[in-house]
Amino acid sequence: MKAKKQRRLYENVAMVMVRERRHCALLWTRRGRKSTTLGSIAFDEMAAADDRTVIQASASLLLGKEGVGAALSALEQAMIVKAEAEAVRDVFSSGAEDRDLNFQVAARPKDGQPGDSKVMKGLTEDDFAGLYRASRLELRLYFDRSRYSRLLIIAPNPATARSWRGTVLRDEVGYTPPALETDLQVAMDPMMRDTPDLKLVYGSNLPGDSRHPWFAMTLPREIKAANEEDEFPANASGHLFVSQTGLLVHRVALKDAYQAGHQLFDDKGLPMSYEDCAKSPQFRVGWDISYALNHKTGGAGAVDLIALVNAQRAGVGECAFVYVENEGDWQRALSLLRGHLTNGRVNLGLDVASTAEEKSNPSSITVTEETSGMYYQRLVAVFKTKHRAVVSQRLKDVCAVVAGRSDGGRVQKLSIDAGNERMAAEETANDLRGVVTVELVIPSASIHPPGYSDSVNFKTYQSDLYSDGLNNGLIAVPPDEYIKLDHLLPIKDMGRYTCAVDSEGRHGDSFDSGKQSYYGFYSSGGAVEAHAVRVGGNVSTAHTGRNNPLAPHFDKAGGSRLWI
Repeated sequence: MKAKKQRRLYENVAMVMVRERRHCALLWTRRGRKSTTLGSIAFDEMAAADDRTVIQASASLLLGKEGVGAALSALEQAMIVKAEAEAVRDVFSSGAEDRDLNFQVAARPKDGQPGDSKVMKGLTEDDFAGLYRASRLELRLYFDRSRYSRLLIIAPNPATARSWRGTVLRDEVGYTPPALETDLQVAMDPMMRDTPDLKLVYGSNLPGDSRHPWFAMTLPREIKAANEEDEFPANASGHLFVSQTGLLVHRVALKDAYQAGHQLFDDKGLPMSYEDCAKSPQFRVGWDISYALNHKTGGAGAVDLIALVNAQRAGVGECAFVYVENEGDWQRALSLLRGHLTNGRVNLGLDVASTAEEKSNPSSITVTEETSGMYYQRLVAVFKTKHRAVVSQRLKDVCAVVAGRSDGGRVQKLSIDAGNERMAAEETANDLRGVVTVELVIPSASIHPPGYSDSVNFKTYQSDLYSDGLNNGLIAVPPDEYIKLDHLLPIKDMGRYTCAVDSEGRHGDSFDSGKQSYYGFYSSGGAVEAHAVRVGGNVSTAHTGRNNPLAPHFDKAGGSRLWI
């Protein structure tokens, strides 16, 4: 048996944290004994009493199944799996000996095969790692001949997570695909709500994609220093803080691990100081996410998460979000709007409900007011309805609230995305005739705006405008989790924006209505007189607007907007 490792100070802090809290996370540097510590936590839970179940679900076991290979090479993942298996085996071997418990290894049947787990004898380290990799490993701690607790080591799967009943340890959370991680968390949370002694513990370094749920789960709620790394000086105990999502996080960056006696080695096998690691070219790629644990924007997300968090902070007390399910909700939304409006310019944006991937996503209305160069989303209302008249009436209600201000004027413009639901958008615009100026935006139409070397479609142009406004701190949005998750769905890939429907039916709808309302400030610099022209059944445009900054930049190949 290998010599038993002495626990470092930060490992002891983690053990105490898990004993005291049911829901917490280890945000630890790579190679910082995270898997060993999760093994110790598992052993601690199992040794407390018999008939206890601990489930360790590691993203490393998704290799070849869920696309985690895009984040790590197959060789690196194989090494991680083997290291995890060795760490768990070492913990259980030494722990069982210390407490005079009988440690046995069992193998569960292969997927689809009947039968019970079978205790295995004479396993080599490679045999043990093979069972670990195959998600068939079951570790048992026997208290006598018949009473035991068990640890199941499996790959994370939302379908099976719904049936988990035990303390759950999630290893390498940052390496699950983002959509899978969201589904896992939805499936896991109810497990611990009706049983007070079950726990859910996460562990990983940072993900490379800032849209990954683990990124927000480990982003500190408050950062006072200009640089996140400066907020956490080297400490052998690590650092405890509460994250954006309210999760208690134990942060151990490489500099903390070094303070506690950690050591890394260079290509020649010579010891490296922390300063050597920080400036080494071999460490620079992945330094922030693997070792320094600095939340830096990455991936293809249209909106920077940290910028979005700041936009939500700016929206506290200024902006409101309401998911409207009945008339009472709608009246509450209008009341909140009245309370937030001042006397600035106001534009509306509407994203009309559509059906995507067999899921019906909601309509979304955003009311944006410009005050002293800042754009406040005074109200974002999301709702589902089959009746277009309901949408029209709610837009009229908003216009009436805005017009009712003592000194602010009427709504300047309503912009509607007329891409997927063109007819519904046109009919809604007709309903609002005489109430507000309406612009129907055709996302696929071409435009050549100032600052662009080539023409782009209108969807790209509007999305660029809105994303830049958010990322540059010009827009304040409601401080609600729905808004955050919905705004993180759109991605920009090869110059084009795409958005997948999430498990809750969100489809970037508040992002789309937000960009429509924000765009209104760029497209209506003055009075506009225009009329619609139908050519071959298609909507074209004729513009005679004054001070309209976009008017000279439309391509000649067809119009992109219909003013009513």
